[in-house]
Amino acid sequence: MKRSNSLRSRERRRDLFARHFHSRERVDFIRSLPCEVTGFEGQSHNAHTKSRGSGGTFEHICPMSFRAHRDFDEMPAAVFEKKYQRTKQSVRDRAPHYQRLWEDQG
Repeated sequence: MKRSNSLRSRERRRDLFARHFHSRERVDFIRSLPCEVTGFEGQSHNAHTKSRGSGGTFEHICPMSFRAHRDFDEMPAAVFEKKYQRTKQSVRDRAPHYQRLWEDQG
């Protein structure tokens, strides 16, 4: 029996979501944490610190506010560092910390 295109499409989207974000529970967990860059305790984004196009997975995620996430993605490194007094690399280096937090709470 031939599977429908919509079924294959749903399976592909589910697999991509799992690779990029792991699970809905993990997304909600990261969102509940304060922004890594500003410390703002609002709803954070699941910000990939390594682009998904270059192999970033759910293990390369830090919580970031909307504005910090946008600035992280769009600003040159020197401008980001001047605005936030943090290097982009220092934010990237924190991604394993959030992976451990997730593993420890589960």
